[in-house]
Amino acid sequence: MHASILKYFIEVASCGSVRKASERLYVAASAVNRQIHKLEDELGVELFDRMPNGLRLNAAGERLLKHAQETLHQYQVMRTELDALKGERTGHVKVAAMDSFFEELLPSAVEDFLQVFPAVTYTITAVQPMEVAQMVMSGQVDVGMTFVSRLPGGVAAVALAKLPIGLVMPPGHPLANHASVSLKECARYPFLRSSSHPVISAALSPEFAAFWDDMEPAATCNSTPMLKRLIRAGKGISCFSKIAFIEDLKRGDLIWRPFELPALDQLQVGIVVPSQRVLPHVTQNFVGRMARRLTQLELAAAAAV
Repeated sequence: MHASILKYFIEVASCGSVRKASERLYVAASAVNRQIHKLEDELGVELFDRMPNGLRLNAAGERLLKHAQETLHQYQVMRTELDALKGERTGHVKVAAMDSFFEELLPSAVEDFLQVFPAVTYTITAVQPMEVAQMVMSGQVDVGMTFVSRLPGGVAAVALAKLPIGLVMPPGHPLANHASVSLKECARYPFLRSSSHPVISAALSPEFAAFWDDMEPAATCNSTPMLKRLIRAGKGISCFSKIAFIEDLKRGDLIWRPFELPALDQLQVGIVVPSQRVLPHVTQNFVGRMARRLTQLELAAAAAV
């Protein structure tokens, strides 16, 4: 409990905002705020100056920050030593995920996991959505993160979130005024394609697969950050879930609209694992933490328009 409170304090100090800290921690802002007040009550001193634009550490807060960082470091060292004695908290986590997860969710998840499991090593691979389940099934990876529709035998989804594919565009684009967008309307504008292959199978939506194959893209690029930059620059529109665009949508830097295709609008993203073999303890822990983060991401996406 003491470690958790200090972690909340460090994150708020780093962000200068309870709300931003809660988003990085994937914890409700009210819970973070409650812990900060509890810490101040326990110490009998305020740790932050409450400014109009956020929180700023005062002298007491600066002193506590140094103590908190040192304490958590020593705590993790001690846990690693104890775990080595028990043979736990070590291992190798192998993950394959579509590129959108590499923008924020996976980096922050691994960063957080390293605080608790510092001895764990990783292999994390960005692949096309339809390749993920096959890599899990073949044993190349233990955990996959992708769109989930029809999974092959030997693969099961352990967490799902409604994060459908929609159209991403800059503010002021003609399609931004539409509540939803048809593929015919998309075809009138320069399109940025994330792969030469459709991001979902033709069996799920033959109309979308045909649109993907028939278009003449303004650019094809498999890097989400690169495509995001091109969209912002007005070089074209593209289709993504909201996974990599939450902050851009909140700020109004980009606009997202659903497609007029039920198969796409009901699409879910999930964490998939092998169903016929037991994962190592540390990988199971990683999957559990990722599942909680995915739930938080779904809530954040619903609020980002």
